[in-house]
Amino acid sequence: MICPTRNLNSPKKARKLLINTTIFIRNLRAKRAANAVQVSLMAGILALVSVLVACEEPKDIGLPPTTAIGVLYTDTLTVKTSTIQLDSVENDRNLRLFVGNYSDPVFGKVSAKAFGQLYVEAGSFKTEGEMVYDSLLAWVGYSYVYGDTTKVQDIFIHRLTQDLDTTKRYTSNSSATYEAQPLVKIQLTPSALGGSKSVRMPDALGRELLDLSKGSGVTQVDFEKKFKGIALVPGANNTTVFGFSNGVVYLELYYHNSTDTTKRYATDFSMSRARPSFSQIKVDRSGTKLAGLSLNKSLSASETGGDMFVQGATGVTTRVLFPTLENLKKETGRIAINRAELQFFVKGSSPGGPIPAVMTMAETDENNRVSYSVEAGTGNKIYHLLQTQAGTYQTANKWYYPQAVGYNTRQKTYAFDVTTYIQALLTGFHPNKGLVMFPTLTPSLVQQNPTTGAGVFLAQPYVFNQLNGAVLNGPVNVKLVVFYTYTP
Repeated sequence: MICPTRNLNSPKKARKLLINTTIFIRNLRAKRAANAVQVSLMAGILALVSVLVACEEPKDIGLPPTTAIGVLYTDTLTVKTSTIQLDSVENDRNLRLFVGNYSDPVFGKVSAKAFGQLYVEAGSFKTEGEMVYDSLLAWVGYSYVYGDTTKVQDIFIHRLTQDLDTTKRYTSNSSATYEAQPLVKIQLTPSALGGSKSVRMPDALGRELLDLSKGSGVTQVDFEKKFKGIALVPGANNTTVFGFSNGVVYLELYYHNSTDTTKRYATDFSMSRARPSFSQIKVDRSGTKLAGLSLNKSLSASETGGDMFVQGATGVTTRVLFPTLENLKKETGRIAINRAELQFFVKGSSPGGPIPAVMTMAETDENNRVSYSVEAGTGNKIYHLLQTQAGTYQTANKWYYPQAVGYNTRQKTYAFDVTTYIQALLTGFHPNKGLVMFPTLTPSLVQQNPTTGAGVFLAQPYVFNQLNGAVLNGPVNVKLVVFYTYTP
């Protein structure tokens, strides 16, 4: 349906009535014998005529607020949707490290391990005098759980036997080798409020770490050669996936000087976003609507009973394309998009967790990879996230206005402002390759440097770190609403 705003002065009968009434009032003014009752009556007729004319066919106006004259509206442009599997889901140096197992009836069986180098406190470790070993503790802290929280969960810490590459960006498909025999087992009772726990590590390892500090000590580079890192592995019978906070997984070494037993020292060796750390995530989707999904096979709504799916950490997402967008350019003149909104209708989530609170969108290529640019000076990946109207697609800092929207619990929707994006497609500044959506922990994906004022792109630590998923469905999965005008 494409309908212009109505010309409120077009009905012939109303115009004729208005002319006749005006002539009648002029005659009344010529006749000073007219009384106040007559004038009031004519004013009432005028008001009634205005109401009748202005209120004709209000259904044609479209969405509130009432649009200006000349603005056109459509909500029938085709939005082609499919559920796809993203390639190369990077979760390296993220805020969360996933460890655990969970059987999800919607998204499948999830199994996750975490791997990481350990960062030496202050970047080096050196002691003076004769230090005596006391103990070595392993600490884990989590702020996120997904799945069944009624059972005690086992987490095993293993020593890595493989170097991690500081120049590589690891994905959910990556792995690293580790010793078969675990160093220790930690038992956790999951809580939605989060928690932490410590356990004593083998004394032989504690003494090994303390010995590195003697003499000239050890730097971070040398430490990684001696101790490559750790792997966190779930027990076979686990029913929960933990989101361990990167920085709250560490070893704490205690020791004292042989000549002073009253003072005890401590040095930490922690997983950190400053060093390589990542989660390996495996999914078995057998028996679910997503069983046929793969890198080479997307699923249409007709293949999934009308449903579309989004689960960030596993790379499952809904992709949208706009194949009929060029239809707006059939009329003569240049087109200006006044406002365009992309609405996703949510059916529900999975039993493992609630619907994601915040979503963002990004551009993809034909290989189902999220598009990105490499930031000059830092080498960081800048994802091509959907922009707000504050930014444009033609400026040097065009990717520093990322858009992230909250879930509307009343309307059960995510609504993205795609005004600038649609305009960029229609004017040829951007290819029409499609958008995908995935959860994020925060809508503030770029922060301003307090010293330089430059934008600091922060998407990397905040995306692909949720197993919370959304199932899209309703009267339609997705709808594109556009207000636009033609100019000479």
